Amino acid sequence: MFLHLRLPVRLPGKFCLVTVIFLAILVEILIEILTDSPVAAQVKPNFVHQQPPVVAPENKQPRRRSKTPVFSGQKVRNKAVVPPGNQEIITEIVVRFVDEAGNFVPGKTKPRIITQEFALQPGDVYRADLAKEGLQGVLDLVIVDRASLRLEKLPQAANKVVMAIAVQENSNLSIGFDLTLPAPTALQGSVRPTTVQALNDSSNGFATGVQVGLLNLGGSNQGVSLGVEGGTEAFGFNLGYRKFLRHDRGLGMNVFNRRGIEAEYDEENPDINLDNGRDPVVHRFGGGVEYFSPLAEDWQSAVGVSYQRVSVRDGTFSSNIEARDALGNRLTVSDSGQDDLLTLNFATVLDREDNPRNPTRGYKFQFGSDQYLPIGDAQVLANRLAANYTYYFPLPLFGFTEGAKTLVVNLQGGTILGDAVPYESFILGGSSLVRGYGASKISTARSFVQGTVEYRYPIVTVNVGHNQIDLGGTFFLDYSSDLGSADAVIGQPGIVRGRPGSGLGSGLGLRALTPIGIVRTEFALSDQGETKFIFDIGDRF
Repeated sequence: MFLHLRLPVRLPGKFCLVTVIFLAILVEILIEILTDSPVAAQVKPNFVHQQPPVVAPENKQPRRRSKTPVFSGQKVRNKAVVPPGNQEIITEIVVRFVDEAGNFVPGKTKPRIITQEFALQPGDVYRADLAKEGLQGVLDLVIVDRASLRLEKLPQAANKVVMAIAVQENSNLSIGFDLTLPAPTALQGSVRPTTVQALNDSSNGFATGVQVGLLNLGGSNQGVSLGVEGGTEAFGFNLGYRKFLRHDRGLGMNVFNRRGIEAEYDEENPDINLDNGRDPVVHRFGGGVEYFSPLAEDWQSAVGVSYQRVSVRDGTFSSNIEARDALGNRLTVSDSGQDDLLTLNFATVLDREDNPRNPTRGYKFQFGSDQYLPIGDAQVLANRLAANYTYYFPLPLFGFTEGAKTLVVNLQGGTILGDAVPYESFILGGSSLVRGYGASKISTARSFVQGTVEYRYPIVTVNVGHNQIDLGGTFFLDYSSDLGSADAVIGQPGIVRGRPGSGLGSGLGLRALTPIGIVRTEFALSDQGETKFIFDIGDRF
């Protein structure tokens, strides 16, 4: 099986450099344990344009050792290396499955899943550029751990070759500690990566999840997954299915149920609850289907349709539905306390970052649109638009050791044309928006703008076991405004809770590049005089 670690855990409290180093040591111990077991890392698909498929017959081989190491030219596990060739004619394309030692083994994957990544076909003149492009597509398949390509000359035919592809497969079982799909996706629920953090409808408090998946069902690169999330104020599940037509495109669907105390209705001064004094709990049940595909190189997109039934209740597992709070403010659009939402969803990402794990130059642009169609008692008619742009460029101001010194500029904005439903509006404030403020402590808004300037610099590099941990520092400044649109949200949750509508946060922090990704600990001060200590796993942008 393979293990995918990506922990979107947010914990309040006072954390410092010792915390980061201690966490890195624990991670190293975990990795050492997992490395001794047959666990492989998940390969995240890289969306690259490919050409129409070519199908080769399955080449069944007995279990034996290959004549030469099949990965001898594969210096980097996920980077394609192919022979240059000399105008040879391809007579056949074969797929051979091997184990880690290079022994031929029976394959679980249908050979056409591998060969359809190549634009080359039998009878074509071998071209190294097309071979490299196809092999990279094979390496980007989630079901493939390693792959290599070589040309085998035919006897008495100097200019004719067999193009042989050796593939080491991943396990069909996956375990992950995150329910979120790679961006972009048009599906809703826990699997959705938000275009802007102001659309994060996750419940407050500590929460995490686990997801188990069965991959490559029927050898056709399709899989099912079940994810369960829970925490101090939340509970939910997601059942998903994905069918890859190629490494960079396919179909997906999901059914989800989430219930928790969301930020728009959570604690504030005044703390406005239900008539019985309990916190409003938002229940979301629904599902959707999507098609995802690249628009161009580095430009990914997804389109789909989703349905949700949203209700507000007086408990996580309660059947009591509430339409208004104790002051008579509307919590849902319909008077029944239960809204039906049908949406056409579109999401796109143009990613030109130099390093997706730790960008130091380049840019990323994200855009999303959700068109609400009127159904049920709520009859919500709206279009929610959101955009997010991040730019990284080198700026060698200072640092304490060798390494990247980077200035990061981020701009976000969004608006709702039509009905601004409170639980679908923009939530301003929090560790991923304006640091120094709690979640939604700035506003719940129809429209917003937000900007961040952050400088990152290296401090020291430490070795923990077999891993190198790069530790760096940050200075940051965040600002967000609802543009005076809080009163346009149904029920006006931001207005009745006295939220200011705009806010500024600044501070400094530490970033550690660990095997599980970026680990951040930050101290932030708001323009209201409040301070926050933030601990988070994952990059902010």
